[in-house]
Amino acid sequence: MADGSINNDSSNNVADGDNTAANDGPLHAVDHIVLVEDGMAPAAMENGTVDSGGSDASAKDLDFAAAADLKQRTTSSLWVSVPYAVVTSLALWPVADRPRSVVWVFSAITSAFLVLCAIDLTRTMRARTVFFSVSYVALAAAAAAHLSPRTGMVVMHLDTAYAAGLFGFALAEHRQFTGAETSAAAVPMPPPASPGEEELKRGADKAKTAPFLSAVVSLLCAGCAAFVLCYTKDTYGLVMEVSFLVDLSIFCWICTLALQFLHGVFIEVHHMTATYLFGPPSLGLLEIAVSYFFGRAVGTLVYSLGMIAMAGLFGYCLGIYAHYKHLVALELEASSTEVSKLPLVQDSTETLTKQEV
Repeated sequence: MADGSINNDSSNNVADGDNTAANDGPLHAVDHIVLVEDGMAPAAMENGTVDSGGSDASAKDLDFAAAADLKQRTTSSLWVSVPYAVVTSLALWPVADRPRSVVWVFSAITSAFLVLCAIDLTRTMRARTVFFSVSYVALAAAAAAHLSPRTGMVVMHLDTAYAAGLFGFALAEHRQFTGAETSAAAVPMPPPASPGEEELKRGADKAKTAPFLSAVVSLLCAGCAAFVLCYTKDTYGLVMEVSFLVDLSIFCWICTLALQFLHGVFIEVHHMTATYLFGPPSLGLLEIAVSYFFGRAVGTLVYSLGMIAMAGLFGYCLGIYAHYKHLVALELEASSTEVSKLPLVQDSTETLTKQEV
C-alpha cells in the first residue's frame, strides 16, 4: 500500500507539473530554453523510473527541431539583410549632400529593418507590440518635424536606438533558445539561506547605488542633449553630440547590468574599459575616413552606427538578465517545493513505522 500511494503521488505531481507548464503560456518558450541549455529533454516517468530510450528520442527530436528553427530564422534574416543593404544604398545616394535628409532616410530604413529582425527572432514579444512601439516614436518624430525639423530629426535618430535595443533583446532570446548563449546559466545563483538583517540591508544598498548613479548620468545626458538641440546649429555636430550622449548613458547602464547584476559573466571589466578607451577614437577615425570618400553627410552616420551597436548590446544584456531572473525563479520554486514535501515524507515514514510495530 505504501508503494502504491507513493507512485500515485509522484504521478499526480508530474501531471500537475505538465498542466502548469502548459497553462503558463509566456514562459513556455523560456522553459524550452532551460532544457536546451542543460542538454536534457523531458523523460517519461513510468512506475517511478526514467525511460532512457524515450528521453534520448525526445532529446534528438528537440535538437532537430531547434536546428531546423535556427536554419529557418537565419535564412529569413539573410533574406531581409540583402534588400536592406540595397535599399539603403539607393535611398541615400540622391540625398548624400543633405545631412538632415540622410539621417531621416537612414533612421527610417534601419528602424524598419531592425523591427523585422526582432519580430523574426523574438520568442516572447508579440509582433504587434514591437511594430507599434517603434512606429509610434516615428510618428512622434514626424509630428515634431512640423514644429522643428531639427527636433524631428533627433527623435527619429533616437528611434533607431530603441529599435536596436529591441533587436538585441530578441537576439538574446533566440540564441538562448538554441543553446548558443549560456551566460545566464553561468551566473551564480543567490544563496539559498536567508542572510541576516544587516547583510540584507547592505546588499540592498549596494544594489541600489549603481542604478541610481546610472539614472543620474542619464538625466545629465538628457539635459545636455536638450541644450545641444537648442544651441547647436550644425547638423553634423548635433548628430555627433546626441549620439555620444546616448552612448554614454547606455554605457553606464551596461556596466551596471553586466558587471553588478550579471557578475561579469557576459562582459568583464577589462572589456568595458577597452570599449570606453578605444571606442570614441575609433569612431572618430572611421568618420574621417568615410567622410573623405563618401562625403560628410554619409560620414555622420558612423556615429549613428556606434549608437545602434551600444543600444543593441544593452538589449542583449537585458535579454540575458531576463533569462537569469527566470532561472532564479525556477530555482526558488524547486527549493520551496522540496521544503514543502519534507513534512509529508516524515509523516509517511512515521505511519509506516507504526504499522510495522
